[in-house]
Amino acid sequence: MKIRTGIPAASRLISEARAEVAQTEHVPGEVILGLRGGPTLADEGRLGGAVVERFDFGPGLFSGSEASDIVRVRLEDGADMAEALAELRSLPEVAYAEVNEILHQSADLADSQTVPRRSESEPNDLDPGLWGLHNQENPGADISAVDAWKVTTGSHNGPLIAVIDSGADYNHPDLRANIARNEAEIPGDGIDNDGNGVIDDYFGYSAIDDNGDPLDRRGHGSHVTGTIAAVGNNGEGVVGVNWKARILPIKIFNDQGVTNIAAILRALAYAKSRGAFITSNSWGGANFNQSVYDAFAATPGLHVCAAGNDHQDIAKVGSYPANFDLPNLITVGATNRKDEPAVFSNFGRTSVELFAPGRDILSTLPGGKYGTKSGTSMACPHVTGTAGLIASAFPQLTPMQIKDRLVYSTDPLPSLAQKSISGGRLNAAKALSDDRLSPAAPNDFHIADTHSKGARISWTGTGDDGWKNGPATAFEVRVSPQPITEENWEKAASLPTPRGAEIGQFHHAFFHQAPQKNPTILHAAFKAVDEVGNRSEMVTARAVLPSTPVIHQDDFEAPTSAWKGEGRWQLTDDPERGRVWSCKKKIPASGTYSVLTSPDYDLSETTQSFLRFESRQDFDWTNLVYVDVSADGGESWERLDRLEDKGIWNKREYDLSKFDGQKIRLKISSEHLATKDGEGTSIDNFEILGRPTAQV
Repeated sequence: MKIRTGIPAASRLISEARAEVAQTEHVPGEVILGLRGGPTLADEGRLGGAVVERFDFGPGLFSGSEASDIVRVRLEDGADMAEALAELRSLPEVAYAEVNEILHQSADLADSQTVPRRSESEPNDLDPGLWGLHNQENPGADISAVDAWKVTTGSHNGPLIAVIDSGADYNHPDLRANIARNEAEIPGDGIDNDGNGVIDDYFGYSAIDDNGDPLDRRGHGSHVTGTIAAVGNNGEGVVGVNWKARILPIKIFNDQGVTNIAAILRALAYAKSRGAFITSNSWGGANFNQSVYDAFAATPGLHVCAAGNDHQDIAKVGSYPANFDLPNLITVGATNRKDEPAVFSNFGRTSVELFAPGRDILSTLPGGKYGTKSGTSMACPHVTGTAGLIASAFPQLTPMQIKDRLVYSTDPLPSLAQKSISGGRLNAAKALSDDRLSPAAPNDFHIADTHSKGARISWTGTGDDGWKNGPATAFEVRVSPQPITEENWEKAASLPTPRGAEIGQFHHAFFHQAPQKNPTILHAAFKAVDEVGNRSEMVTARAVLPSTPVIHQDDFEAPTSAWKGEGRWQLTDDPERGRVWSCKKKIPASGTYSVLTSPDYDLSETTQSFLRFESRQDFDWTNLVYVDVSADGGESWERLDRLEDKGIWNKREYDLSKFDGQKIRLKISSEHLATKDGEGTSIDNFEILGRPTAQV
């Protein structure tokens, strides 16, 4: 396939695609396409290859996505992958084009074969090594499974739970009774009896091999399955969170721990076709993939995902599917037996919902064996299993209502307060509470301490049931520039809030914004929440945040500019924006280092200084563009930012308050600017905001 010469910025599209191909391990010659309006492109012969697979998620189910169909295409022999991606992405019928990425299952953090110790505890297979269920070394540092089992131990008529992993040992004596059989299929006859496109899928499905045998030889999937649903009270080995369950093993990793995007899409499509109500996903990768996001969005039910084992904040460093922003997806970090976050666990104040036991977890292994493993992969099935108990006890609940119970019933821990949304560790017993009374709404919810950069939002904590029976578990505060109603509640931005402590205690949430040159209206709304997700009535508040004056401004429309451009920087005309500073056009230059320097700006009588401008980068991945500030006339510089996004105009905002009372100079520099015409950086609409000292 050759890139069409009519594509705008064709060389840039190819360059970006070439870098993507080089940096991402993928199946050679294969791409995944999201198509607008179905697979009609194949009939037109415009794909540069053959459609070899269509992933069936039903029509029009990709909420928020432009795609209505996902297909796998095998390119023509010898096709250049980067050129093909650039060409496909330029077609109006293609919502997105991605390589068929290869993913590797993480190596186990711990893996030791053990012989389970028998115990007289109830059930008769609650081994002392199952500390995540019943911690005898540190009582209470567990998920309170023994108390949860007083409500339910699961059901063979309960929810279908798809374990998307390396398969499962469906012959394991501690698993086989809880593996869901596909009774529409006759095992071993070599016939697709139920007509679903898979032969002999009696015990589940191997998406990596596209056949009906999900047998696990690697061990990871069997271990996860055992934590969810090892048979309980059978005098055999261990017990899972569910004594009785319906487990659907779906194998996406081969025996060497390798998978690809196409296998993941097959797995989710199969889970949906079988009616799975819960999926367990102890796997992930660093790259966002639109087709996998769309597949999760198109698959109903609750998706439980491991946060990952890189000891990173996944709000800053991606981990997928854990980071997918979907209402029916819940992400799990790992704790150790001391109720501390495991040293390896990823975390995120706004991206990980809760934590669960994940260090030295005893469970089932292939061949009728048992052993311990560690990782958020082991924490995830504790939450999956608890979701199964909830769905068995309360079959009328929706996936979102189950998620609420899992999040709001957690035991708050100081060590998790800034590492997860809930600030707590899973508590299965509390998640099974039969609480039907909502908390009360406070009568003093208000916005205070308003200033140009934000406000404090305050209220008095209410009770779990009205104004009694202990404090409400949690609080939800949302903000918007528009009035908030029940109809648009979910669209308003959510603020971090503290956990409930005592009835009558004063609580706060904080709203932050960049200073604005005009006054802004802030609307806030509040709901108190109990441990099972019952919410109070909504109360609202409104405030006006003051403006911050613009003290220096330049839109570069004047014939001359006080800024100084070196190298390729020049004041030029942009067809869409008027005059801008740009280094995109070739001009005589010495080397490739280019610098744009501002005049000096006097902040000697200014406080709360703030910088804002717009920029656009059109360059290769190897280019480095920096924003620096100097307070000594250019003798030394302090770095504010590195500009990385490409192809769009973006607003840049920086707090300069540390330079209040000084004179400053700014520069934008490109260390390795490409020499091609059309590649480079442009800036426009420069402003410095601040308050005159005399007014403060």
